Amino acid sequence: MTGCKKKKVVVNNARQSGPISAEGFVVESHAESENIEVPGSLLPIEETQIRPEVTGRIVQLNIMEGTRVQKGSLLVKLFDQDLQAQMKKLQVQLDISNRTVERQRDLLAINGISQQDFDLSALAVDNLKADMQSTQIAISKTEIRAPYDGKLGLRNVSFGAYVSPTDILTSIRQVDQLKLEFSVPEKYAKDIGVGYVIKFRVDGGAKMPGLTRNSLNKCSSDLTRTIE
Repeated sequence: MTGCKKKKVVVNNARQSGPISAEGFVVESHAESENIEVPGSLLPIEETQIRPEVTGRIVQLNIMEGTRVQKGSLLVKLFDQDLQAQMKKLQVQLDISNRTVERQRDLLAINGISQQDFDLSALAVDNLKADMQSTQIAISKTEIRAPYDGKLGLRNVSFGAYVSPTDILTSIRQVDQLKLEFSVPEKYAKDIGVGYVIKFRVDGGAKMPGLTRNSLNKCSSDLTRTIE
């Protein structure tokens, strides 16, 4: 007969004595900001293309390129001698009608004429005054003046040229104040609003002071997915 001999297995349960080393981290909360750098353009706060309201020939040209002008300064004068002659004719007719009304007023007081005749004479005076006012407006349209204080751009016409409302005579810009125009990705729309401080730098220049955004167009472009 064969027999099996059992072997004893001894397990050492003794633990290593001494402290256990560990690494710890201190967690602190702080605000994180992400700087966004995008290209932009500095533009005048106002810019207007100067066009005539009526068709006519230039008889006076006061456009000096690059100069500053004040609001109401005469830039271009169109031919208006026909209108001036019409105004003088109306003035003579008005003077005669006024004298006629004064005479008829005295006659009306003594029943020398009817009330209807007097009213017709008075109506003629009112019509002449209305015609003079209309002619004066037409004369004022031959004078192209600066709409505000600003700096003139390039001159596109010459003395004696025949111009129409489709012609651009020059342009005027208000450069005392500038606006910064730029676009940012749509995902930053929730972080940018009116009153947001913006810092910018011009090409070849130093960093400029911060600007406060006072307008915002949050209509996203379908092509670029940006806001202005």
